[in-house]
Amino acid sequence: MRPHSIQVLVLLMLVSMLTPASADEKHLLLGTWNVDVSKLEQADPPASVTMVFADAGGGRYSLSFDIVTRDGQHIHAGNNSTFKPDGSLVSVPDSYELDLVTFSMPNSRTLVMGGALAGHPSHTRIWSLSDDGKSMIETIVGHIDGKTPHIRTATWTRRRE
Repeated sequence: MRPHSIQVLVLLMLVSMLTPASADEKHLLLGTWNVDVSKLEQADPPASVTMVFADAGGGRYSLSFDIVTRDGQHIHAGNNSTFKPDGSLVSVPDSYELDLVTFSMPNSRTLVMGGALAGHPSHTRIWSLSDDGKSMIETIVGHIDGKTPHIRTATWTRRRE
């Protein structure tokens, strides 16, 4: 096999791995999730965080968060917007971290979100389902001072309904 043919084959394999989940395939992250606050890598973690990832119909999804701070304040974000996982931009109401996002679902076990705040890049989040389907890892990639990359993780468990 010629080197050019090998490069084309490798490129085709990589592209096929990035193909979004089929429209008929149910996304496995759908449901209600609670973050394990004891494992959060931040100075003043919240008392609780609940995420609801729901099918909104027509190839659209919704993602909302309910956060309870250590002093008892309740914060709700993302409830009034839906998105298509096609890279289009979506406004995020009521969030102190983001005001614009874009989503991709490369397969039925992964959700990728890129965000911005006030016209500047904020962070990227990747939610990946565990093999047993009972938990997921969220990888958050941001920039500490606007320049230096930083990665942190969060562990989520599926809430029994």
